[in-house]
Amino acid sequence: MKSGAKDIVKRIIIVIPVIIAVMIAVNLVKSRKGPERLPAKEEAKSVRIIKAAAVDVIPRAVGYGYVEPGKAWQAVAEVSGKIVETSPLLKKGALCRKGEVLVRIDPAKYKLAIAQTEAGINNIKAKLDELDSKARNYKASLEIEKKSLKLSKKELDRQKKLFGKGTVSSSKYDQQRLSYYAQSAQVQNIQNSINLIPATRKALKADLALNRVKLKNTKLDLEYTAIKAPFNCRIIDVGIEISQFVKSGQVLANADGIETAEIEAQISMGKMRNLIKSRKNDSSHASLFKIDLKKLEEIFGLKAIVRVKSGDFEVEWNARFAGADATIDPQTRTLGVIVAVDNPYKKVKIGVRPPMVRNMFCEVELIGKPVPETIVIPRSALHDGHVYVVNSENRLERRKVETDFGQTNFHTIGHGLTSGESVVVSDLVPAIDGMLLEPVEDEILGNRLIAEATEHITHHRRSDSDFDFFIRIIYRNND
Repeated sequence: MKSGAKDIVKRIIIVIPVIIAVMIAVNLVKSRKGPERLPAKEEAKSVRIIKAAAVDVIPRAVGYGYVEPGKAWQAVAEVSGKIVETSPLLKKGALCRKGEVLVRIDPAKYKLAIAQTEAGINNIKAKLDELDSKARNYKASLEIEKKSLKLSKKELDRQKKLFGKGTVSSSKYDQQRLSYYAQSAQVQNIQNSINLIPATRKALKADLALNRVKLKNTKLDLEYTAIKAPFNCRIIDVGIEISQFVKSGQVLANADGIETAEIEAQISMGKMRNLIKSRKNDSSHASLFKIDLKKLEEIFGLKAIVRVKSGDFEVEWNARFAGADATIDPQTRTLGVIVAVDNPYKKVKIGVRPPMVRNMFCEVELIGKPVPETIVIPRSALHDGHVYVVNSENRLERRKVETDFGQTNFHTIGHGLTSGESVVVSDLVPAIDGMLLEPVEDEILGNRLIAEATEHITHHRRSDSDFDFFIRIIYRNND
């Protein structure tokens, strides 16, 4: 009995806690409350913005081309002969000053020809002097013969009267007549000789003029035996050696002028239009034949900068707008714009600043006159013809705009945006009209944008199409 009572007590002790736990659980379930409902709250998305500013935009266009010398010289032999002298500067790559004798052809036969022609001239001059003496002698003889003829005529008249009276024989009268006729013929002969003198003198003077021309030509040939540099130049090719016989017309060497270098860069027609449309001086009504080619830069209001880049190496030269190609490239539809660099060898520093030589590949930047009061935005802020604007309630407004023209890292806005409005420059995804924004002004980006639009940036990167990437490059350069 005692063991049975103990078992019952043990069971009761075990069951009681279970019953209590069940009662607590039931009580908790009955007293449980539903989930607390909180009022909905809109969350603002943080974005970077810039203030749209109207600035005087400087239009630019970039093209690429190869350097060609402003002047090129081909040394051609104008006379034949053996080369007896060459200058030490007649070597590929050497610089030569204007007037430097580079090649000398044997002048011996040309000196002999000059002496021969001069002797012929002296001979003709002697003949002219002789002719003048003959003319004087003929005139003196003519005066004498005319007096003799006059006396002979007087005697003939006297003999004729006597013959009529029968006091003079017919033979004596005929003899006087023959004497008169002979004297007349003598006078006529002298007169004929005098009449021939002008024609003889004219022929001699023609021969004299011809020989003088020959003398000038021979002297020119003698000058041509010394081949001189026509301007300051650099030798690029030599094709002769000492003692070599050369023919007239044979090419001896080639050289490039060093006073001017020209680059023809290909620029799209649209960019060219943007460059020149803002110029104030309109010369479109002026005759093209009256345009001063030396004032093209002033007429079109264009400036130019030429750069040579190779890795981290970069050199630039100030250039001038010199003209344009006469045709449009049929494949690229671009216009060849020619710029000129004066004195490309002036500031040469070995290892630092090279000279501008033929076939050097260059970047050409054309700079036009400022376009006043123009709004600019980064390229990354334009989305399929729309910009994201933060309105007065800090909400997103998707605004359609019209762009005027674009440059490397920015667009100019013609319509749809006013100065002072907040433009979103962050990559906003998704962009929903009316969404709440928390704008943070990016002053650095705004200042850089204005700087690129209004100032010249020397470290232009042709591959930069995104303005944010451009900013990172600037930060890296500053660091």
